[in-house]
Amino acid sequence: MSWLTKQISSIILFGLMILSALFSCEDPSRLGIDLIDDDDDLAVLFTEIELDSKVVQLDSINTTNRGTMMTGDHTDSDFGNLKVQSYLRLLPPSTNPNIPENVLEADSVKMDLRFNYFFGQSFPVPHQLSVHKLSEQLETNFTYYSFNSTPFEPVSVIDTTFIVSEPDTLLSFDLEAIKDELFLALKDYKTDSAGVADFLEQFKGMTLISGPTSNAVLGFNIASNESNITLYYTTNDSIVNSVRITYSTYYNQISPDFAGTELDGIELLTDFSPVSGKSYLQTGTGLAPKVNFQPFFDFIDNDTTGIIVINRAELVMDNLQGLAGSIVPPLQMSFYFTNEANETIIVGEQVELPATIQTDAVYIAASRNNLDPFNANVRSVQARLDTLNIQYQTEVTLFLQLIADGALSRNVVDKVFTIPFSFVEVPTSVRDNGRNLDRFILEPDNLRLEIFYTRRR
Repeated sequence: MSWLTKQISSIILFGLMILSALFSCEDPSRLGIDLIDDDDDLAVLFTEIELDSKVVQLDSINTTNRGTMMTGDHTDSDFGNLKVQSYLRLLPPSTNPNIPENVLEADSVKMDLRFNYFFGQSFPVPHQLSVHKLSEQLETNFTYYSFNSTPFEPVSVIDTTFIVSEPDTLLSFDLEAIKDELFLALKDYKTDSAGVADFLEQFKGMTLISGPTSNAVLGFNIASNESNITLYYTTNDSIVNSVRITYSTYYNQISPDFAGTELDGIELLTDFSPVSGKSYLQTGTGLAPKVNFQPFFDFIDNDTTGIIVINRAELVMDNLQGLAGSIVPPLQMSFYFTNEANETIIVGEQVELPATIQTDAVYIAASRNNLDPFNANVRSVQARLDTLNIQYQTEVTLFLQLIADGALSRNVVDKVFTIPFSFVEVPTSVRDNGRNLDRFILEPDNLRLEIFYTRRR
């Protein structure tokens, strides 16, 4: 029999399943009232419990091939200065270019990047950008983190300033400085292993560096068919031809500086308490609220009846601050168990638990499982952004009920990191939130539990 089945009675579990089913079609404030209308011994109540939180800056944020290559420089009074520099490996042509011998030069070389992300208070703005060649190759089988950097040549290939606006879809500029070098390399290029190695030795990659003028960060979809470097040349018959070079591995170096802000003095993997009591979250920089459920434990312990049935419970985060223009909150988040050392609790290593708060359906299924407590049935609760009201309301009913019943150990589930969901349902994904820079700030009373529950009078 599984550990969960041993600790929660089938009667209570059956009751919770009925309440859950009823609640799918009943208003929270009405649930249970019809069931106990003639029973003076029971009451259906509502409470709000403000939760405590710290801020922790996680280390080793994976930014390799996360879906958005970014470059920019942004400063504001809430989060300080943020510099983002991207590093990009080139992918040589998959077929021989076969440039005719009588073609002696290229017409032009263009670098195209498809926009897919904007971060900043206001657009349109001027943006300074420098492109440099890398002096070392990026490894295709290596994980690069937000703190990594790769050496690059001191002289830029191009320095440009352009106006960027959110409706923009494509950034395109000439790479005149490498036109002749690239033309000669492609004219001799063959797709065998030696040819590929020679090309990558000569063109190890690019880095994009932004100046502070725009106060914005731009993101690009490197996998788009529109993102590439194209060399154009004209043959004697006046036909314009092209050779396309695509992009391979990339990563973002993300360098936050919180000097002059409430976060000044925060250290990696160390609890930090802003003077205001606010919670801070930002993807990419690793800022994560560390939520403590002790106030809920106190609520349970202060109840003298000894029996509480939670009809519905939601973890609420609302009145989000620190937003403006294209600075927005994450679309969805998960809640990762952690401890005093700010380690994530991994299934099979320390306790028989998944790394995150699970959905009600998973906890119910686990209670019936006589083998491993969760087996392969793992699905994190996801806090999805209500884009109309700009808030999160996440159901955690059975999770809190199991704590109240003693089926989940308090010293294991008392603290959670709030982490942007990374589209990877594995424990290590707590470090995989380097996709963008979405963020928010929470006042203390805007992080709370809202609970409808039934108990004896």
